[in-house]
Amino acid sequence: MSWSRVPLAPLALALVGGIALAPWIPSHLAWWVLLAALAWGASLVILERLGSATAFLLLGVAAVGALRAIPLPPPPDHVARMPLPTVARVEGRLVAEPVRFAPDRVRLLLEVEGVDGEPRTGRLQVTVYGGDLPPVAEGQRIAATMRLHPATGFRNPDGFDYAASLQREGIFVVASARAERVAALEDPRPPWPVRAKRAAREVMARTLPPASAALLGGLLLGDRVDLPREIDEAFRRAGVYHVLAVSGFNVALVAGAVWALLTLARVGRRPAALGAMVAVIGFALVVGPEPSVLRAVIMGVLVLGALLLDREASVMNGLALAALVLLAVRPGDLLDPGFQLSFAATAGIVLAPLPRGLIPGALGVSVAAQLAVLPIALVHFNQLSLIGPLANLGVVPLAGVATVVGLLAVALALVTEVGSTILFDATWPILLALRVVVALAASVPAGLLHLPAPHWAAIVAYTLGLGLALLWWRLREAPSRSRLAGQGACVLLAAAIIIAAWPLIRPADGRLRLTVLDVGQGDAIVLETPHGQAALIDAGPGGPMRLDAGERVVAPFLWNHGVLRLAAAMTTHDDRDHAGGMAAVRRYFAVREELGPQAMRWIGGVRVLALDPGRPGGGSVAQEPHSARSLPPPAPAPRRNDDAVVLRIDYGLASFLLASDITAPAERDLLASGAPLRATVLKVAHHGSRSSSTPGFLERARPSFAVISVGPRNSYGHPAPEVLARLAAVGTRVYRTDRDGAVSFETDGSALTVTRWATGAVQRYCLDPDVIC
Repeated sequence: MSWSRVPLAPLALALVGGIALAPWIPSHLAWWVLLAALAWGASLVILERLGSATAFLLLGVAAVGALRAIPLPPPPDHVARMPLPTVARVEGRLVAEPVRFAPDRVRLLLEVEGVDGEPRTGRLQVTVYGGDLPPVAEGQRIAATMRLHPATGFRNPDGFDYAASLQREGIFVVASARAERVAALEDPRPPWPVRAKRAAREVMARTLPPASAALLGGLLLGDRVDLPREIDEAFRRAGVYHVLAVSGFNVALVAGAVWALLTLARVGRRPAALGAMVAVIGFALVVGPEPSVLRAVIMGVLVLGALLLDREASVMNGLALAALVLLAVRPGDLLDPGFQLSFAATAGIVLAPLPRGLIPGALGVSVAAQLAVLPIALVHFNQLSLIGPLANLGVVPLAGVATVVGLLAVALALVTEVGSTILFDATWPILLALRVVVALAASVPAGLLHLPAPHWAAIVAYTLGLGLALLWWRLREAPSRSRLAGQGACVLLAAAIIIAAWPLIRPADGRLRLTVLDVGQGDAIVLETPHGQAALIDAGPGGPMRLDAGERVVAPFLWNHGVLRLAAAMTTHDDRDHAGGMAAVRRYFAVREELGPQAMRWIGGVRVLALDPGRPGGGSVAQEPHSARSLPPPAPAPRRNDDAVVLRIDYGLASFLLASDITAPAERDLLASGAPLRATVLKVAHHGSRSSSTPGFLERARPSFAVISVGPRNSYGHPAPEVLARLAAVGTRVYRTDRDGAVSFETDGSALTVTRWATGAVQRYCLDPDVIC
């Protein structure tokens, strides 16, 4: 590929490079680079040294990218400048349609106009609880009494940074409100794209069965809120979820359908191109400004514009133009998974040498896209689809036909209900066939693999390896020149595989790691043993009507640490904040042994887990150097929290006491039983509730360190000030997941290293006072 044929590609790459380097470039340096590049570039143009001037042009574009991506502090009247958290009456205008993501929860996006009667600016993401929200629409002014607080998320190793994602959208503050506190300040006047989208939803819901209407809504509008969970999961497992995310596939179908209809009407090529151009722009306005949609629309307009002007359009040049436009306006999209997947898949299809023939060509397109997005899918989703390329052979044609017929049915509903009903009746069996094909693909064993996110070195080696493989193919008629490219591709791709697989094949290092994950108001603890096994103790909150910590936090953490199966999993008791996420964990991981109180046995007056996490082979006894033991209250507990299992884990001089949710009565029973409570690290009971961690219990345990798993701004007031004072009284250093994020403890039996993942702070402590670490 000659750069002269795609002159915009170097500019796009320069802009991408500048945005990517922005976190490490001071703004004043970027300004100096930009000014110097402009000055030197202009001088070289005057001297007619255009080749050198181009280099300075690219440097200037990179500097512009860095300047666009460097975050600016909010203005003085921004809501982020207010003392937070706070409760206030907020007025503003909705800038997006309300999204109901649970039966009793709606998400609003609000452009703030005032807070407590004072003018304010900024954008808020508001979660509204309760089912009686008044009818509101995009563009409408509303007011509500809200609780405002800084945007935060779960802070775990290699986890999704929710706060950073919101900040890329210009959201620094989030809020919550009750539905009855929300009031409309004016009548709803939604813009025409919103009215069109609502009308499409209504006609589909009125004409089709619920599951089929939801599926067609996903195909036409990218609207997956009402899609049944089992259908959503099947599309994911089949590796064909992309058809439910509005993208170039949908835009091409819209443009092609309009072009075909206008061509059949014999209006001429140029009017047909103009009509298709108007259609794709209108389609983008209706479905929303997703990066994949905007990329496809820009490229589609470029191709259709070339037809209008009788010019040849370069697809790669169109792709580069789309990247330039999107990133110049929204530089944060570079880190958006949708942006990355859309551009990588398109580039892979354009650059790959595709085989001839309908089926080989379709399979080649699918494989090319899969290879291009592979590192992105692993980084963001830990997914490698083996069945996806084959599944696409059946799914894409069915989805395409359903989309075209569905679009015609929706459009016809504006004219005649009878004709629309006929088309919807024709769409229904196509949707059923699509579900059958997806279900069959999803049922293939090992069709979808979950793997660790690759190291950046593996991504670089893989990308360079693919580039050399393409070069080898293009030079294949010159063996002497292609041989070196082929050998380099093999070496780089082999290196990429080894580096990416290292978390799965690395030898055990003889260290015990215990990580208390940040799952909000709940408990989830991962134990990684010296012999390379892993056990899960609780999995955080979850369930169908709330964010599932098992799926969103625990599973990605395990995958990224090279854990594909668990030696054991247990819930210390049945409350949803401990057990809610375990169902998701069981879906994704083979668990060798499910443990609970019934799986314990008594040894020397202490119940012992039927697991030795430090030994690959099996059972443990309390006397082993590294053991996990259960310390239950000896008498039947009158309260549910006091039914919880308390665990003790010992390795060398390090000991961990995991107190689950027990309260004062259970603590008294443990004290009376003479159970060994002295511990290096205490996982504080019941999230720091004042009903737990009694002075006598803490005096017996005397932990050097304590960690409290607690959600930020929780309504329970956890951790209680009294508990923090009691811990301070026994000289305990306290870590909290609401402030420190996930907290990891690593020990070789003689020293302890503590990592706080919110800040990356690492501290090392000696456990033997006679040894210098």
